[in-house]
Amino acid sequence: MSLAITPEPKDRMNKRIPVPFSTQLPEIIRNNYGKWIDRKFHGNGIIEHISETGDRIFTIKVGLPPNSRLSVDTLEKFVDIADKYGLGVVRATRGMNLEFITDSLDKALKIKEEVEKLGFPVGGWGRSLWHITSCTAYLTCTTAVVDAPSITQVLYNYLKPYFTGEIELPAKLMIFVAGCPNICGGTLAGDIVIVGHYGQAPKPDPERIKFCLPASAEALKKVTPDVAAVCPVGAIKLFGKPDGSVGIEVDERKCIACSRCKNVCDYFDWDPNKIGVAIFAGGKTSNTGTGPRLPYKVVPWLPVNPPEYREVVAAVRKIIDVWRSEAKPGERLGDYIDRIGIDEFMSKLGVPRTRHNRCEEASWNFGVRQFITYM
Repeated sequence: MSLAITPEPKDRMNKRIPVPFSTQLPEIIRNNYGKWIDRKFHGNGIIEHISETGDRIFTIKVGLPPNSRLSVDTLEKFVDIADKYGLGVVRATRGMNLEFITDSLDKALKIKEEVEKLGFPVGGWGRSLWHITSCTAYLTCTTAVVDAPSITQVLYNYLKPYFTGEIELPAKLMIFVAGCPNICGGTLAGDIVIVGHYGQAPKPDPERIKFCLPASAEALKKVTPDVAAVCPVGAIKLFGKPDGSVGIEVDERKCIACSRCKNVCDYFDWDPNKIGVAIFAGGKTSNTGTGPRLPYKVVPWLPVNPPEYREVVAAVRKIIDVWRSEAKPGERLGDYIDRIGIDEFMSKLGVPRTRHNRCEEASWNFGVRQFITYM
């Protein structure tokens, strides 16, 4: 794969920004842009794209490790495969998979064979697990609560047959794992979303919290400091002390343990024994069926016990098993929940209802097709 390198810094400033994306496309794709009229599946991980001109290309989807963490050595091997059997390009997807592109089915099958020799599965289209997307967590993040990539890897170990198509699902399934409530792992609108959270209200460090507070209580008359302003439920209160300094308290009855306060101030303490994950089910960003929708919080808290994460794996597998056993062909998890009702779905999961997951029925019937009827 050839890469154009601009060695001189002064020459780099002469680039057109942004670079037209069409210049980066292989010639066969550029020549057929807007002309693709049909597609065929060859197994669970190869799609044949058919143009009105008669040209055909094949895309091969390859599952990557959590958070797409690859060594330079592995990347070089992928590049060699793309040069030898493909069109000299690879594409990273938002689902943290890798796609090769070639111009014949024989070459596509050869690419599949070569990447599987390296230990990477091919699949993720049709009625299958499309991806498990993860944030970086502790690798680069300062607000991570749980190690999302290791949870993702364990889930992949159990759910790989759903990715490769060895076990068919009713419809596509997208899973997201976020290390904290900021949900950088992808989106809250996923079929299954696992979100790390502290499980309790934070306790300000009595000495160091002062570095996040104004030096004088007089300042509170003019502005609300970030450490309190970021709280979405008003659980953090700042007040002036008799000595003129600023005090802080957290209302545990209001706190939802979202960790927004930790985003702007590191000096909060949490009980590590209460750290866990919440599991949401039934969201999607697709405009098919009833359209995009947010999920229900079905499991408000589960403990995280590495390295096996048995509680998390059991909950995810239960959600999938219930859906697989009763959903209609093509019925996404959220549409299945809508059909039987959230109360019935929670009953099938065997999850007790509390104030933390007392889901209310919601109508998500506002897809593009429904919207167009009002125009």
